[in-house]
Amino acid sequence: MFYKKLSLIVAVLGIAALTGCGWVKSPNSMYAQAKKVHGDCTVVSKSKTSDRSEVVLHDTLQDFNYEVVSSMNDINIDGSSFGSLPGTTDHFGSRLREKVISDTEKSIKEICESYGITYEFCKHESISLFLSIYPSNEETAQKAAVECAKVIQSENAAQRLDGLEICAYKSDRDVFGSVKLPNIIWRTKEDEKVEYYTKMAHMQTDPNAVFVRSEKGIFADTGASLDGVINALGSDIPTDASSPVTFYYFKASDGKEYYLCDFNYYDERGNIAWYTNYVK
Repeated sequence: MFYKKLSLIVAVLGIAALTGCGWVKSPNSMYAQAKKVHGDCTVVSKSKTSDRSEVVLHDTLQDFNYEVVSSMNDINIDGSSFGSLPGTTDHFGSRLREKVISDTEKSIKEICESYGITYEFCKHESISLFLSIYPSNEETAQKAAVECAKVIQSENAAQRLDGLEICAYKSDRDVFGSVKLPNIIWRTKEDEKVEYYTKMAHMQTDPNAVFVRSEKGIFADTGASLDGVINALGSDIPTDASSPVTFYYFKASDGKEYYLCDFNYYDERGNIAWYTNYVK
């Protein structure tokens, strides 16, 4: 344990020595990068010291300000300081959310009040959830979610909001369903699962696989061993031969059909993966 910690400290010190305070980015370089990534913008203000620089930019397309900051971040291990490393924080995503919330909240409030439901915006740019609504039944959930999505989609300039979700929750935090921008289409809980496992199939098996259908079965139908099951899904993992399992069937690029199951398993290389009968 001591030698592992010593190796980590030596590695960190080496990186810190190579970087140094001269690696703080200049406001001009951050402006150029932000313009390249986010679109046309103008400089509102900029500042720079030996260990921190910041540029405040004004987004031309949607009329809001955001900050980009480059600074040296302290390295602390077991209470000891080992210098600092450079890092850049771009606040574009969170400021865009704040702008869209400001522009749409009045309409969202009116929609939700008309259905007698509550709502909550999510300002955290690291997750896809943008708006949560809390209806009492699925019919209301679908109507309200679609109406709210139309309002938010109207602010989706340059497809910047693509992938954000308007989710309708039950009182127990389970979901009725959702709408995912830019499509104004209601997705049931099962639709969401199909989308998720399709992504998993593309990542794990065939990137061009096409979803065909899903079927309910039991663990015994898979022919797998319980010893290979990974406890990665909490209480949803199979525990015996009669445990329920969902089979998601796909058509591979070669036209052959295969399935992906909704539990994790050690693959032939010892890696954790969704159980499948896919063969290359």
